[in-house]
Amino acid sequence: MSHTRRTTSHSSVELLVTRLTNRWRGEADVLHRRGADEQALAVESCLADLQDEARTLSLEELTLEQAAELSGFSYSAVQKMVSEGAIENVGKKGAPRVRRGDLPMKACNPAKHPASEPDLAELVLAQGG
Repeated sequence: MSHTRRTTSHSSVELLVTRLTNRWRGEADVLHRRGADEQALAVESCLADLQDEARTLSLEELTLEQAAELSGFSYSAVQKMVSEGAIENVGKKGAPRVRRGDLPMKACNPAKHPASEPDLAELVLAQGG
């Protein structure tokens, strides 16, 4: 497990999943209370699908090249984190792989990523997702 603090990319996705999970669970509860059990089951099914996809994405195995591109760290920095055990190698010696969910994210350069970047969770929730 990594001790490096995760930032924007993972946090936005995790926040989106958490918000939708909480919202859809609440909506399913209301539907059950009002006798709309079939509709509640449909919402719960969507909720389960979302959680499964989030889990699958988190467990996706990446090459060090992919991990470096995604995280913003250099290839050598990712390689060092794996060799030091900061990120678990889920591949083989000589062909390392890391899980997407274990990957730390380098802090963004504000000049490259302006603070006005939209919040994914807010966009989805605003559209009634």
